[in-house]
Amino acid sequence: MLRKPTPIILALLIAATSCISNRNIAYLQYGDEYREPESIEKDALVRSYNTGTSGYRLQPGDLLDIKISTRTPMVYNPFLDADRSLVPGQAYTQQTRPESQIQPQGYHIDPDGYLHLPLIGKTEVAGLTTRETEKALAAKVEEILDDPVVRTKLLNFRFTVIGEVNGESTLVSGEEHLTMLQAIGMAGGISEFGDLSRVKVIRRDGDDSYVFYVNLLTEQFLTSSFYFVHPNDVIVVTPLKQRAYLKYVAPNLNILTTSVSLLIGIVTLFSIR
Repeated sequence: MLRKPTPIILALLIAATSCISNRNIAYLQYGDEYREPESIEKDALVRSYNTGTSGYRLQPGDLLDIKISTRTPMVYNPFLDADRSLVPGQAYTQQTRPESQIQPQGYHIDPDGYLHLPLIGKTEVAGLTTRETEKALAAKVEEILDDPVVRTKLLNFRFTVIGEVNGESTLVSGEEHLTMLQAIGMAGGISEFGDLSRVKVIRRDGDDSYVFYVNLLTEQFLTSSFYFVHPNDVIVVTPLKQRAYLKYVAPNLNILTTSVSLLIGIVTLFSIR
């Protein structure tokens, strides 16, 4: 005679085969530390990594915010009349309906890789870092102002995170040295169904797009050349192979248990007869 516990046993077997280890969803693991946390040395420096800098080099179409500081008195600063947005602390508004708002400011790098600034003229910056761009502009501003300091900031640092994350979106970063981990955190983090071992990144460089994968399960990622995000990166968190089981196991088990119970009831009824 068939017994009632059969559906429960079947459900447990299915659940057991669909489970995944926590080691598949834990960030930046190293050796056996995850399995043996007691082996971790407390209150001491455990390891160090040289992560470097992002190394992003400007491209045509990038939008830069540029500020020029100087010891020259403000009244003699020609940039004040040429473009107030170049002077730190200065801003201007444009009247719109029904209210005023701060006018978007910044300078685009033209298709040939040049910046065009008032009084300075054009400066080739494509292929330079923002720090190198500051030095190139400062060399020209020295002809106009005393001891100038030039600061630049990339305004179009947008990136997209999609797939198995808790908040798919296109985001804007105010931090030029944004790491992959920070970018994923801004998207709400990877969901319980995301595969940390093969996160896909699509990166555009000029007319070409490149695809690569990163492994966030191991600390070795901290030394990866892909540790930093670049503007316009698309980060795709791929799903775990077990995702279908994990996501639908509960409703499927309910249906299965109900169906098996119904079948047992029917068989039992006919057996009695």
